[in-house]
Amino acid sequence: MNYIDAVGGEAVTVLSRGKKLCQMSGLQRVWLVPVSVVIVAVVVASVFLLLSTRSGEGVEVHVAFFRRGAAGGGVFFIAHNHGLTEVCIVGAEVLEPADIRAELHRTIIENGVAKMQGVEKICIPPGGEVRALGVEGDGHHIMLMGNIPEGVQAIKVRLILSSGTALDFEAKEQHLETPAEGPHTGHD
Repeated sequence: MNYIDAVGGEAVTVLSRGKKLCQMSGLQRVWLVPVSVVIVAVVVASVFLLLSTRSGEGVEVHVAFFRRGAAGGGVFFIAHNHGLTEVCIVGAEVLEPADIRAELHRTIIENGVAKMQGVEKICIPPGGEVRALGVEGDGHHIMLMGNIPEGVQAIKVRLILSSGTALDFEAKEQHLETPAEGPHTGHD
């Protein structure tokens, strides 16, 4: 049993099972509580930081959609990193429908021509976002390879993060907008 023997005047003796553990002066006692609070706060903050950077929950996907292409299509989204450290997307998979391959890509414009290049990762800064919206964003997107069956209106996608965790989301189909026919269309 632990107890404090305050009989010793200004100094306090901390005893455990009859053995003297330490002796504290008044000044040491004054600093004991604030130092203990700081230590507990540091431990709690460290655990929070560890959990926020090790789980996919620190990254959130917004505005996810896909568009069909001639031999596949693309998935576009905005990813926000709520964590305190950079998180990178290092891979992507299509969960549904089956038989569609996914790759991380970036669209670049060279001499007025859009070209797509595969990338190893898409990094999201702490507290920041990546606008993986193709040419409408920063060029990043997920390239889909394989035929997307007719009638499929949503695709389930998994992002693989640099921490090894996965983040699943659904991308709904968005049709490309075509200009409305004006009064001068349809002439011979």
